[in-house]
Amino acid sequence: MKYFAMIGGRQIGPMEIDDMVKEGVRPDTYVWCKQMEDWMPAGDVPDICRYFRQRLAGVLPSMTADASGGQSDMSAALEAEQEELINQLPPMARGIVRKSGIRLTKENFPEHDRTHVPKLLPVILYILCVIVILIGFLINF
Repeated sequence: MKYFAMIGGRQIGPMEIDDMVKEGVRPDTYVWCKQMEDWMPAGDVPDICRYFRQRLAGVLPSMTADASGGQSDMSAALEAEQEELINQLPPMARGIVRKSGIRLTKENFPEHDRTHVPKLLPVILYILCVIVILIGFLINF
């Protein structure tokens, strides 16, 4: 089925569901096809919603064997770590992961490269504060 989408204030299409991803269609993007009476959000169109759900299922890690026991077997520390990992997912995926019972691990998330943080930034801020304070004292005298 061919769909049209409204992206950036202009109509794009016709296109297949596979092409919608490349064009940047999101669940809140309005779409239309010949079988529809009016434009509606892509997330409300069953075929499109099902397609995106299947794509998401292919990206998420598969359920491990010990996950079938549920969260009652997890210790408080593991539950906290699991919740922290879930919060790193996009908001729309969090509920799906919680309901599925999939256990995420740190290996599912790439490490952030923090080497770009300047090491001199705190020193520079301290020096600037001292200069501002000194200027304030000199102005009052």
